[in-house]
Amino acid sequence: MTFGFAKSICKSSTSHNCELLMDIRDIRYFLKVSEHGHLGKAAEELHISQPALSKCIQRLEAIYDVHLFERAGRGIVLTEAGHLLRERYQLLEQDLIDIRREVSSYRSGIAGTVRVGCSGSIASFFLPSVCRAMQERAPDLKLLIRIGMDDALEDALRAGAIDAIIVPDRNQIADGLIVSAPLLSDTVVVVAREGHPLAGQKSALADLLRFGWVLPTPTVSIRQWLEKVFADHGLSLPQPTVTAAPLVSAPYILAETDLLSFMSRRNLTARRPLVELENEHTTMHRQFVISHRARSFVSPAVRYFVTLLQQEAREL
Repeated sequence: MTFGFAKSICKSSTSHNCELLMDIRDIRYFLKVSEHGHLGKAAEELHISQPALSKCIQRLEAIYDVHLFERAGRGIVLTEAGHLLRERYQLLEQDLIDIRREVSSYRSGIAGTVRVGCSGSIASFFLPSVCRAMQERAPDLKLLIRIGMDDALEDALRAGAIDAIIVPDRNQIADGLIVSAPLLSDTVVVVAREGHPLAGQKSALADLLRFGWVLPTPTVSIRQWLEKVFADHGLSLPQPTVTAAPLVSAPYILAETDLLSFMSRRNLTARRPLVELENEHTTMHRQFVISHRARSFVSPAVRYFVTLLQQEAREL
């Protein structure tokens, strides 16, 4: 049974005039009702009366000439048309946020907060020099760093939760919603602690399977690449004793155990007692890219930060 908000609100109006009645606030109100599935709860959070919220839904149902909600127990749920409208309105709401940020940016200049997502290794070896340059050249710029796996970061970028991500180039973003530019090169190798039984010798793939591993989750590109190497040679896959997302803790775990991991060669520094276990088949060369959403506003602060990233990457 449909909820039937709209009855005759536009009976005496043309469709065009009815559409003019929609307020930008209706978008926010509709999304909040769809989130709670209850008019009373949505009205309470929005600090408006329930009758006012009902009129908002009536306007929208009259504009589109469809039912947007139907009853479900003591609450309401979206109809098929309601689901479609919510999807479109979520994109429109993000566009409105971007417009506000774009207009505000003309007043603030190179200032504000840049939300960037990256792996733990990027945050460790690359971002410190970027932050130094940022403090010298744009002291009013602030950075919010989100550490995560590349697939989770891409999801956050698509959702508008972060402004840019630094991730491996997987050549898998082909929907036109994300724009990427080359940033820096990196090499991923099998790593163990100093003094590990396999340290100081070239290890066959079969030798590497004698030990447990510290690996990222199965959806992460470097793990998929590593597993394909073993599968292509007719071997079983490396078995993770520890699955970590992200691999920030892996160097510390390796230092205390005989476990192996697969991580950037840049982790092999004097500050970390780790060594590379050489094997040509397990040496992965990859390119990192800087990515942002294609159809959204990119603030001067984000553009400037990307420029700093590219400048610092050339110095590595």
